[in-house]
Amino acid sequence: MPDRFRRDSLALMERAHALACDVEGRTEGGGSDTTLLQFDLFEVVNLWSARAPQVLLLGAYSSGKTSLMARLLGLDWLPVAMTPTTAVPTELRFGRRSRGLLRFRTKVRMALPLQIERQARSNAKILAGWLRSPDDFGVQQIHEITGGDRTSVRVPVLLAELDQELAGCSEQPLPARTFELTLRRREPAEFDLAEPDAFAHHLTDPGLALLLHKATCEIPRPELRRLTFLDTAGLCSPVPLHAEVYAELVPPRADAIVVLLDVRRPDSYTNNAALEALRRFVRVPDDYRRVIFAFTWWDREVKRLMSAEDYSTGPERDFGSRPQREATAAERMTELREQLRDLLADVVGVPPPGEPATAFLALAASVPEEMRGGPGDLCRRLEEDFAGELGARMWRDRWQSAVEFGPRLREAHRRAYEEAGLRLELSAADTNREYEARRIVRERQQLQAAVERSCQSVAQIVQSLERAMLVDIAALRTKKRVLEYVGEGYARAVAGALAVLAEAAMEQSRAIFELCPEAAVLEPVVVDARLLALDEATRKRIMALFTGAGYRLRALSDTAFGGFHEFTTAEREAAREELRGRLGSVTDILSMSARDWAARARLIEGQALERLERRAQVLTVDRAEAERLRTALRERLTHLELLEPEVAAFAHNIEEFVTGRTAPVARDETWVRGWVRRWIT
Repeated sequence: MPDRFRRDSLALMERAHALACDVEGRTEGGGSDTTLLQFDLFEVVNLWSARAPQVLLLGAYSSGKTSLMARLLGLDWLPVAMTPTTAVPTELRFGRRSRGLLRFRTKVRMALPLQIERQARSNAKILAGWLRSPDDFGVQQIHEITGGDRTSVRVPVLLAELDQELAGCSEQPLPARTFELTLRRREPAEFDLAEPDAFAHHLTDPGLALLLHKATCEIPRPELRRLTFLDTAGLCSPVPLHAEVYAELVPPRADAIVVLLDVRRPDSYTNNAALEALRRFVRVPDDYRRVIFAFTWWDREVKRLMSAEDYSTGPERDFGSRPQREATAAERMTELREQLRDLLADVVGVPPPGEPATAFLALAASVPEEMRGGPGDLCRRLEEDFAGELGARMWRDRWQSAVEFGPRLREAHRRAYEEAGLRLELSAADTNREYEARRIVRERQQLQAAVERSCQSVAQIVQSLERAMLVDIAALRTKKRVLEYVGEGYARAVAGALAVLAEAAMEQSRAIFELCPEAAVLEPVVVDARLLALDEATRKRIMALFTGAGYRLRALSDTAFGGFHEFTTAEREAAREELRGRLGSVTDILSMSARDWAARARLIEGQALERLERRAQVLTVDRAEAERLRTALRERLTHLELLEPEVAAFAHNIEEFVTGRTAPVARDETWVRGWVRRWIT
C-alpha cells in the first residue's frame, strides 16, 4: 500500500509541477524563472522521492540509544554519555558512501542558570571562549534577552565578569541571564566517516556542539534504505532552555517514534524526562499508534530479578535456564505494561486507547539467544508497520501538507487567466491598436530625428567655435595684441568655447528628454579646463619671437625700409602658427567630448527604440492568437478544477482508510488495490 501511494503521489505532484511551469511560465510570455510555487512543488517531489520513513529515537541519557544504533548499524564510534549541553539532532540515513554532514546554526541562545552551578560554570566557560575568539566560532553579535527585550552587550565588560566568576574571584555569583548570539552563515561541513574522530568530536565538545543545527550520518547499510533514524536526546534535557531550543530543530510530526526507557528504573527521572518530551507528539489517544515503547537493558533486568538481589521475587532462580528466564521475563513484561499505562496517563496526560506497543531490547555484548534479535525485530516491526497502517498514516500526513497545492495552482492559473484576459481586452479594439501602433512609429521617428539633430548640432558647435577662434588669431596684427591674447585672451576664448559647448549639449539633452524621459541620465559635457589651457612651452616659444637682439635688428630694418615699427611679417606669422597649433589640440579635445556625448545619446536612443519595439510586438499580436491563448487558459483552468478535488479526495480517503477501515482493508489486499486504483486513476 505505501509503496503504491508513494509512486502515485509522486506522479501526481510531478504533474502538478509541470502544470505550474506551464501556467506561470509559457502562459506569461515564455519566462523561465522558477516561481515560489514551482520551487515548493519541486522540493516536495525531491523529499518524497528520497526520504525513507523517519523514526525518532526519544530517550534520556544512558537510555541505550547509542548501543541500539551500534547493534543495528555497527557504528561503535557513535558518541556516548553525551551531556544535555552537547545534544545535537543526529540523523542516520542511507548513503552510497560513509560521510558525515554538519549544518550550523545562525543563532544560539546561552543561559547561565543559577539552579545548576556546574552547568552555569560550563556555559560561562563556553561563552567566554566564543567571545574571546569570535572569528573562529563565527560570532557576529551578542544580545542579552530580558523578557521580550534584546539589549546589545559590551563584550569586554561581559568577558571580565565571566573571567572573575570562573576564577572564583567574584564576590557574588552571576545572576541568571540569557544571551543570544548571532553567527555568520556557514556552508555544511563534510567528514569522511571512515575516520570518524573529527566528526564525533563536534558532537561531544560543548563549545562546538552548541553551534550545530543538525548532524547527518550517511551510511551504505541496507537497513537504512527502508528507515532513517533521528536521535532526539536534547528533548529530554534537564535544562529547560536546552530542551526549548532543541524542540525548535525537531519536526512537530514524526512518521514513527521509538521511546527508549531504561527498564532497570521504570519510574526514574530520566524515563520521566523521555515521557515528558513525548507530550510534544501525543495530543490525542490515536497518536499512540505511531509510538513503540522500547525497554532497554532487558537482559540485565531479567538477571536481576532471577538473582538473590531481589528478594521480592522469591528464591534465586537459574539465569542459565531458558525456561526459567522466559517465565520470569513474561511476568515482568506484564508488570511493565501495566506500569507503563499508568505512567502515560500521569506524565503524558493522555491515556493510551489500548495496550501500548512495546519492545524489550537486550543491548549488552553477550546476551541469551532468545534476546539477541530484539533490535533487528524492532526494525522489522517498524518496516511491517510502514507497509501497512503506519505507512498510510505517514502518507496521510504528507498529503495534509501537500493538498494546499491544489488551491495554489488554481490561484496561479486565475492570475494568469486574468492577465491574459486583460491583454486580450487591450488588443481587442482594432482602432486603439492601430492608433497605438501609429503613435509608436511617430515616437520612433521623432526620437531618431531628435538624436540625429542633436548630435549634428553639438558637432557643428565645435566647428563654429574653431572657426571663431581662428578668426581671432588671424586678427592679431601687433605685438601688443599678441601678448594680450597669450596672457589673458586665449584663456577667455577657450573658457567661452567650453561654456558654449556645454550649454548647447544641455539644450539638446532637454530636447531629447521631452521625447524620451530616460534621457535624464544623459550626462552633460564636462572637460577639465587644465587640458585646454595654453601650455608653458608654447607660451615661451611665442614670447621668444619678440625678445633678443635679432628681433631688435629686424625691427630697425623694417622701420627703415618698410615703415613697420612693431615686428616683422615672419615673427607675426610664426606667432599665429603656434596659436593655431595649440588650437588644433583644443579642438580635438572638444570634438572628442562632443563625440562621447553623442555616443551616450545614441545608446539611450537604442534602449528607447528597443522598448518601443517590444511595445510594437505586443500590439501586433493577432486576435486569433489571443483567442487561442484564452482557450488554452480555459482548458488548463478546467483541468485544475478537476485536479483539486482529486487531491482533496485522495487525502480524505487516506484518512478514512486509516481511522475507520484499517483491519479489514489490510486483510483484503485485492480490495485495497482496487480502492487505490479507483482514487488515483
